[in-house]
Formats: sequence, structure tokens, C-alpha cells
Amino acid sequence: MKIVFMGSSTFAIPSLQILKKTRCKIEAVYTQPPRKAGRGKNYKEVPLAEYALSQGLRVEQPHTLNDPNIVSKLKSYSPDFLVVVAYGLILPREVLDIPKRFPVNVHGSFLPHWRGAAPINHVIFSRETFTGVSILKMSEKLDAGPILRQEKVMLDHTETFGSLHKVLSELGAKNLLKTLCNIDSNKEILQNDKLVSYAPKIKKADAKLDFNQQASSLEARIRGLAPTPAAWFQYKTERFKVFNAEVVEGRGKPGSIIGENLTIACGDKALNILEIQRQGKHIMSVSDLIRGFKFKKGDRVN
Repeated sequence: MKIVFMGSSTFAIPSLQILKKTRCKIEAVYTQPPRKAGRGKNYKEVPLAEYALSQGLRVEQPHTLNDPNIVSKLKSYSPDFLVVVAYGLILPREVLDIPKRFPVNVHGSFLPHWRGAAPINHVIFSRETFTGVSILKMSEKLDAGPILRQEKVMLDHTETFGSLHKVLSELGAKNLLKTLCNIDSNKEILQNDKLVSYAPKIKKADAKLDFNQQASSLEARIRGLAPTPAAWFQYKTERFKVFNAEVVEGRGKPGSIIGENLTIACGDKALNILEIQRQGKHIMSVSDLIRGFKFKKGDRVN
């Protein structure tokens, strides 16, 4: 079975790893080009490219898939399947038609719930009771193709983006392998358009905590952004990232500090901050931070 694998983020690595251990022939790995990262803004390979290069796989990194020369190169690999996992580029019709069989996508949600770029973040934000992974045939419409296999994961509202990302990436890889090993016996299930929800890409503004919201919503947002990009608030002239918090009883003007152990009033109830990071410092508990830094009761954040 000849495969061209397409992905960029760490979510794609377990899927490539599991295919590499099989008899599948990985003809090429397509990832996004290196990106500027860090304070020096030096170019850095995307995570999947780093892994693929370390394994001696052929890596292609086009900026677009709308270039005829790039499409021609992709066709030259003559794949049976395109396997797409968190690639980050839209595949035009001409590319979708390249594989001898069809293109397969691994998506980190229980479709049709949470189509789009950031399903793991949004399912935590929304305090859903379940999510999952979906293996689907790709169509031109985003995450809308028929489903070949799914597996559900129940949620208990302790998950962070990091912990759920790990669970779903590994579960997606296992279900991808099962799908490909039973490719002619998978039953296609059409998605119910009435149940569709969308998970747009996380923007910088989405990470700023708005204490006018309910404390439970903010607690979920903190988990859904931990460990990266991390939720944050500003106190005086300094930005603080938040990695863990709990909902507690408390009243006050939203955004006001009502406890020197860093309890902040919200639109409903209050948020007790547990893990935090000052600019340029390591992540630490609030109890450790306030030994050398004081949050004044009555002050407001943001």
C-alpha cells in the first residue's frame, strides 16, 4: 500500500509512527514549511517535519497546493491513499483526486461535532461530556466527508488541551490503522448536517481571560489552552499566564482580587488561580509566587 502522508503538528506524529511500523510504503511526507519561532524568530521545522526527517523519510514542504508543478510532483508518487492528519492546508479538488483509492483524514473530534482547526480546544471550552476521533473520506467541504470509523471518549472536565491532545492523537493513529487494514469492509456513514458545530482556529485574543464571564467558563478556557498557548491576564503592567484554576464561592466586581492568594471575582462566582507564570519566569504555584510577589486585595486585573 503506497501512501503520501500529509500533516504538520504533533497530533500527526502517532499516525505516521504507526504506519511506518506496517507494510505500508510511505512515498513522501508533506508538511508545512519551517516557521519563525522563539524570541530570535529563527526558522524552525514544524513538529511532523522534524520527526519525518529524523526517520529518513522524504519530506516535501510546499507553501501551496495550487501550483501545477507541485500537483504534478504529488501525482508522480502515485499513492493508493493520501493520509491527512492536522496538515493545515486546504486540499483542492485536483489533489483530492490524486490517490488511486481516496484521501483519508484523521480528525480529533466525534464528527459532525466540532469540524475545523481547533476541535480539542473548543470541546473543552464548551464543557462537553464526550469527544472522540473520526476517520473519514475527504471531500472539498471541510471535515464533511463520510465517516469510516469513530471512537468516543468520555470527558470528566479535568482534561487539559495537552492531556486530551495526547489521548486523541494516539487513538486516532490506532483507528487509522484499523481503517486501512479493513479498507473494503468499512461502512460509510454520512454526517448529519443538523448536528454540525465548528471549531475555528484559536486566535491571540481568545487566550485573554474576560472576568465578566462565569468562573466555570473561565476555568474551562484555562484548561482548553493549557499548556499552550495558555490563558492570560494582565496585572498592572505585567502579563501572567494561567495553567490551572478552580471555581470557588466569592463575589465582587469582575476582575477584582478578592483574596491575596489570587482569588479573582468573575461574572458569577470567583476563580482561584493555582498555577501561574510571570513573564520570563518558570511555571509555578501561586503559593510559591506570592512569597516574593504580592497581589493586592482590591486591585483589578486586565
